[in-house]
Amino acid sequence: GAQVGPADDAPDAGFDNGEAYLGAQSENGGILGMLDVMKSDFTRTTQETTAAEAAAVADFEDFMTESGKSLAVKTEAESAKKTQLDAADTEYAADQESMASQTMILKTAIKELIELQPVCIDTGMTYEERVARREGEIKALNKAVCVLERYQEYGPEGAADGC
Repeated sequence: GAQVGPADDAPDAGFDNGEAYLGAQSENGGILGMLDVMKSDFTRTTQETTAAEAAAVADFEDFMTESGKSLAVKTEAESAKKTQLDAADTEYAADQESMASQTMILKTAIKELIELQPVCIDTGMTYEERVARREGEIKALNKAVCVLERYQEYGPEGAADGC
């Protein structure tokens, strides 16, 4: 056998010895074409990202503006409701004091009424006895008026005469 060298063992490269390899130049311009495609893809991606970031910034600013407005409205509403609550609490406290005062007055009046009830109603006298007593008081008052009128007209000597 003939001696086999390393060049004989190498696989076929598809071109002859000494011939320069120019690459697959027919497909999109080869390496330079691929780099152009990558460059255009990178440029397009950069432009899309820049546009998306600008839109996101605009959306964020709109959101913050709306949130600020909403917060201001809600803060004002909260302030108004706190003012109403404070006024209601103050009125409630005043009404509670007034009710306590009126309750004490009512309790005192009821106590006095209960104390006076036996004196006014349970006199131990019948209706006829009360009527007779009242008529007696009326006669005594009429006599006193008569005495005073005669005193005025006749002086101390004739005051009691004729009544």
